[in-house]
Amino acid sequence: MSINSRHIGLDVLDQFKYDEVNGGVMRVSGKGKGNGIPKPSGRGYTYYKVAVDSVQSMYKAHRLVYLLHNPDMDQSLQIDHINGIRNDNRIENLRAVTHQQNHFNRADVRGFYWAPHMQKFHARIGVGVKQQLHLGYHETMLDARAAYLRAKKIYHIMEEGI
Repeated sequence: MSINSRHIGLDVLDQFKYDEVNGGVMRVSGKGKGNGIPKPSGRGYTYYKVAVDSVQSMYKAHRLVYLLHNPDMDQSLQIDHINGIRNDNRIENLRAVTHQQNHFNRADVRGFYWAPHMQKFHARIGVGVKQQLHLGYHETMLDARAAYLRAKKIYHIMEEGI
């Protein structure tokens, strides 16, 4: 069974409706054992199993919610949780973003590494597809991290409505 993150057709969307009370999706149709039950993932997302033409796939609940409200969206975009809570699928907490914009939220990026040839910490930030901007060499990890965080405020800004 695959996890489908790209094109979701009306044959899938017709099986769901938005739950105004809980801020998620509810199954309104679909046959098969367990098809109406949301399934949590180990990474904090919620999935639904959907069978279309005898092929079962798993669909992310936040993607279903967003598509129910925006059926004509460019489905090559990713759906981002604005507050970072992966199971908060209220429509006001979701936005369509590019892959790069979705990575702006990552908290695990240090923004620097040890450069043995310089015996210093090299700070850098991604600003485009496969493009890194040099932020200098620094004596301490704290200085390198600070340089990255300053640049993040400049280069990783998402405008409202994106």
